[in-house]
Order: sequence, then C-alpha cells, then structure tokens
Amino acid sequence: MLKKIAWLLLAAVSARSCAGIQGAHPPLPYRLLLVISDQWKDPASYVIEDGGEFQVLAALMKSWGLPFEILRLDQQRIDKYHLVERDGQPRYGTIIWDAGPGGLQDRGLELVPELVRQQGVGLIVLADAVAAPEISGLAGVRYVSDFISPDNLAATGEHFITRGLNGREKSFLPAGRYWPGNKVAAEDAAVLIRRGPHPFLTVRELGNRGRVAWLGAHRGATQIQVQVVRDLFKRALVWAQGYALYAEYPKSVLLFMDDMGTSDKTFLPYWSYRTPTEEEIRKGLIEPLKRHRAVLMQNVNTGFVDRQSQRVLNPWRQQRVIDAIHPDRVHDFSSTKRGLDAGLREGVFEIQSQGWTHMLPDLDSPPGPWWAAPMDGVGSLGWWTEFGDPVRKKEIPAITQAFHMRRSLEQIQEDFGVTPLFLMRGGGGFSRSYANHTARIAAQLGFGLSELGGDEYLGPDYVINLQPVLRSGGWACDRQVSPGEIPWTVDAPYYLVFHDRDLSLDVGSVERLLSSLGGEVRYMSANEYCAYLHARVERVPEQGLAVAIDYDGHYCRYFATAGSTWTLHLSDELRRTLGAEAPEKQTIRLPKGLGRHVVRAGRRAPG
Repeated sequence: MLKKIAWLLLAAVSARSCAGIQGAHPPLPYRLLLVISDQWKDPASYVIEDGGEFQVLAALMKSWGLPFEILRLDQQRIDKYHLVERDGQPRYGTIIWDAGPGGLQDRGLELVPELVRQQGVGLIVLADAVAAPEISGLAGVRYVSDFISPDNLAATGEHFITRGLNGREKSFLPAGRYWPGNKVAAEDAAVLIRRGPHPFLTVRELGNRGRVAWLGAHRGATQIQVQVVRDLFKRALVWAQGYALYAEYPKSVLLFMDDMGTSDKTFLPYWSYRTPTEEEIRKGLIEPLKRHRAVLMQNVNTGFVDRQSQRVLNPWRQQRVIDAIHPDRVHDFSSTKRGLDAGLREGVFEIQSQGWTHMLPDLDSPPGPWWAAPMDGVGSLGWWTEFGDPVRKKEIPAITQAFHMRRSLEQIQEDFGVTPLFLMRGGGGFSRSYANHTARIAAQLGFGLSELGGDEYLGPDYVINLQPVLRSGGWACDRQVSPGEIPWTVDAPYYLVFHDRDLSLDVGSVERLLSSLGGEVRYMSANEYCAYLHARVERVPEQGLAVAIDYDGHYCRYFATAGSTWTLHLSDELRRTLGAEAPEKQTIRLPKGLGRHVVRAGRRAPG
C-alpha cells in the first residue's frame, strides 16, 4: 500500500514537472525559499521569536512539515551562487517573498524573473513586498499605498486557491473592526479576492512555466496569522509548486502535567499539597486516560531541593517527608514514582523534562541564603524559577542552565529509561539574551520542543517560537473546559497544561476534563508532534525523480513504533495529468519504522 501511495506522489511530481513543459525541463525540487529583509532580529540567523509575519510564516511551514530555507537580504544576496545548483537547475521549487520594499538595491533581485520565467519556479508575494519593481513586474500588481478600512473579503469567482471558502472569507475581519491593508492595482493579474474595492489575492500564470500569487495580508498587522489567510497561503503554495505533502492536526491536543518530583509543595505556603500517591495516579490518571485513549506528558523534576540537608536529593527515594506547613501531612515520593512507572508501562504517560530542580541555581547569594529563610518573608519570593532569576532580576548563565538541563536528561534516563525531547520551563522563567538564551541551549542539548519563552521548535536548523500558530492554555481542577473554548486549528495541536496539584486536590478532576473535551479529540504526545516537525522530506536527484521521507532515530523516535499520517495535496493541473481518479487531497498513512523511505517514479509495485 505504501508503494502505491508513493507511486501516486511521484507520478504527480513527474506530471507537474514534465507535462506542458515540453519534456526538456527537469522536475522542480521540493524545497521552499522564504525571502526576508531585516525582520530577523537574531544576527546569528538561528532564533526566530520576535513576532510579526516572518515568525508566523516560519512557524506555519515548520508545523506543516514543509522543507524550507531562509534567505535574509540584510545579510545575503540573491544570486546564482546560492540559488542555482551545480547542474544549473534551481535549488528551490517555490519562493515566498516577504522582503520589505526598502533597501533592496544591489541585492540581486534581477535573478528572480529569470528563475520564474525560464525555470518555472513558483513565486508567492506578501502584501507591500510587491513594491519592488522586479517583483511587481512578475506579479502583474503595482503597489499604490496602504489604507485602513472596515471592508471584509469577498471572492470574485472560482479558482483552485479559493476553492472551499464557502463564505469563510468573511471571517477575516469581525464586524465593526477597522484594519489596515495594501492598495494595489492589478495590471496584468487575475483578481481572486477583493477587500472592498481593492484586490486582496491575485494570480498570474507566465505561459506554461512559473506561477505567481500575490496575497494582501498586511505585514505590519501580521494578518497572516488569521486562519482563513493561512488556508489561502497554503493553497497558494500548492498551486505554485504543483503539489505539497504536509501534516495536519485536526482537533488535536497535547496534555501536560507539571511538577511531579518537585519539593516546593512540601514547604511553600501558597503551593501546599501532598504529592500524589500511586493509588491516586492509577485511579485519577491511568484509568481515565486509558478509557479516553489519551496520553499525558509528565513534566518531571528529578532534583529534590532539601532545605534540611541543603542538598539536591533523589525525589523518588523520599518515602516520608514531613510537610513544613502541615506537620500532619506526609509525602511519599516513592509512591509517586511507582505511579509514574505504571503509567509509562501502560502507554498513557510520556516522561518529559521540567528542568532539574524547579528552583534557582543560586540559593545562597543575597537576598539569600534561601535554605533557612522564613516562608513569611524572603523565603516566599520567586526562588522556584530555574532558567531565569526574578529574585535578582537577571538571567541565568548559559553554563549553569546547561548543567541543569544535562542533569535532567541524565537522571530521567536513569530513573525512567527514556530520553525526553520536550522541556518545560520550571516556574515560568527563562533567559532571552543570545548568550544565555534558554531555548538555544536546550536545542544544543538535543531537545526538540519546549515551552520556555513561548512554545518552541528546537532543531539544528532553527529555534522557532511557534506562537501564535500553536496555541496553549492552562486548566485547574476547579475549572471546566469545553471543546468550544479551545481555538482549534488544523495547523498545529493545542497545548493544555495543568499540575499534579489538581490530581492531589481532586482525584476525579482529570476524568471530568477528558469527558468534557468529548470523544472527537485527537490526543497527541509531545514526541509525536516533535517527530512531524523534525521529519525530512526531500527530492533525491541522484536517483532520478524520487522523494524521500526521513525519520531519524532521535527526534523522530516516536515513529519507530507508530505509523504517521500526511496529506498529499495536488493542484488541478497535476490532477488532469493523472486522470479523473486522482483526488485533490489524499491521506497518506505510512507504517511504523524509522529511516529513509525512498520511492521512484514509474515503479508501481505489484498487488
């Protein structure tokens, strides 16, 4: 079955590359190029987190699993040195043009028309980025000015990019709201959507080669984050490239429970409760999770900060800890550990990291020492933050953060036999400067996802704050959450975070949560989402027309024992070449297994 699906994908690629292109042109590569100007605030070109349309675009394409690279015109040029392969063919199949209109002189823009007109490379232009003459001439759209208007969107007719809107374009702007836009004149392009009298989406086909779309999502207002605009952008990518293989996450949620193993619950007056027992974990978590076919990420701390010995201890060996606030309360962390082990064996827990201690690394310097500080005074300050120091209003040095992360990795491996891929900030703090950037350090140590400064993708290529594409929220045992309250999006799962405190205070609360979410929710794990984001999808040019999906053994380890699901999306042009039976969108289910899945065009498997 896999080979049949792969054959359909490659047949589609072959048709797009050869049909109508006189057979002489090689197929376009399956790689996208995002061109920006000065939006990237990190001079080292690694961390993407400062908001704006650039961050949203990078987050979207990473969450979709699309192969893309970034070119920044404040540091680079567009030239054949970088954009053309050794055999003379283009390196990229589609260019997303998000470069601001100013400061582009001598940046090599004259190469873009050559790539589009002669090589058939697709081009998608955003908003006022069309003001560059080379880009305007390709798009057939002339930038005039900005404007502010209460006008909403309206489709002008049928087209592949606008198919399936069914009036959803009206969701772009809520009634009574004013929003900026870009006034343009469509001189040699077809208008697919208008905003009042102004074009909002245009397309242009350059003979039988390159395709150009202009999308008027105002960059300063970050309108690309609106769901209907994201959907139009995705369909424009498919139309320009001819096909795309991407991940979708319909009504998907990731559940996180924080604080298992922390010591603060044993001495902190405003965060006081008994650590959950094995029985409570089995009854309140394992059983309902199994009934609802759900999985829960346990963000654990393996360093128990003990005020009496002034040392960091193994929490799971603390069988009888007398509570400092309520002497009649006894904490049994070894019982907690037995419950965690049981959930891991049952397949309903995934052990992840909340750091090592959930405490500041420096508990001795002023206004400390904290070890004996009164809990109605200095001891009640924010000592519970591991990767940023709110007590002294400064960052945590990179070497110290790395030490804590390594201890967490080592001890989770020792205690649970797994290697965490997700890192949760302990106490909510983090350090942002590049030298001490918490997410950058976590990525360097092999974490693949985090919730630190935001909700981050961590990779060897980039660190990307996935917000606002990926949304997250909190829950507590005295709250109700219904599916209607969650901002679902097919572009990413939803993170829902709560604490072991909720289980301790109300053992039936998680059952109520799962029941209120309903039976249509898809429960994902952090390792599964990490695997999609880190999968490599690429053409294999040395083997002719071939496509490979590569799951590595670290970030993608989830797929060693579970299958994966992708969406294959074909343009109308490709569907015509494949015949009436070729659907526009098809669900691709790959069997479990790591490594490289390579398939070649024209090799249909028997049976």
